Amino acid sequence: MNAEATVGSIARAAKVLAAMSDFPGGASLSDLIARTDFTKTTTHRVLASLQEVHYVAQDPDDRKYRFGRELADLARKANLVDLAGVARRSMRRLADLSEDTVFLCIPEGSASICIHRELGAFPIRTLTLDVGIRHPMGVGASGQALLSAMPEKKRAAVNRANRDWLQEFTLDLNDVEELHQDTIARGYALNPGRIIPGMAAIGLPIFTREGRLVAAMAIGAVTDRMSIDRIETKLLPALRSEVGKLSARFDLLEAEGLL
Repeated sequence: MNAEATVGSIARAAKVLAAMSDFPGGASLSDLIARTDFTKTTTHRVLASLQEVHYVAQDPDDRKYRFGRELADLARKANLVDLAGVARRSMRRLADLSEDTVFLCIPEGSASICIHRELGAFPIRTLTLDVGIRHPMGVGASGQALLSAMPEKKRAAVNRANRDWLQEFTLDLNDVEELHQDTIARGYALNPGRIIPGMAAIGLPIFTREGRLVAAMAIGAVTDRMSIDRIETKLLPALRSEVGKLSARFDLLEAEGLL
């Protein structure tokens, strides 16, 4: 591609991103065509390129396009809100209390993305997620917590989008539904080592007061440290407390238009 064509591609991508900023609830393909005056083919091609680099994600339910995490990371570097930074103290307190690993994941399209983790002092560490790793929603305690927190229609759309991806984790839609029902019954997500044998985790979603699903936080450890008694008497109360504190902080950010 020559320099002129490259500049043209960047300019088209910039125009689509600028148009998306006018639709905080998500932009449809027709919205973006109307706002940019591009053809349907050009708009779709630009969006596909932006999705490849995770600057844009498409919601599998309403098919609308929203800004992706990679673009949010660029915004963070421009001093906009950093969810990982907001959550770091809560996660550190949980890691110190439990001595286990604490993860923070966010939803993007049909994926769950790890954006931060804090390590505890226990010598056998659970490092099942690296920062930046994307899993299909419903995989792992964080992914289960996010998926189960969604309305039924959206959850069904996410599952349809992830049908083939789930096979990489030896899961199918029946498994995901079973985990969802277990999460609803317990009131928290429990991954009892189905993804990586010997490693278990619990997770809870984090909402704003307006009902916006922002993230999920999870505590992971070797299965010997994740007895139901330890979960329900020590880990879960602490996790619920920190999730409540983060929800209040996210409320303030949302009210200020920063979330």
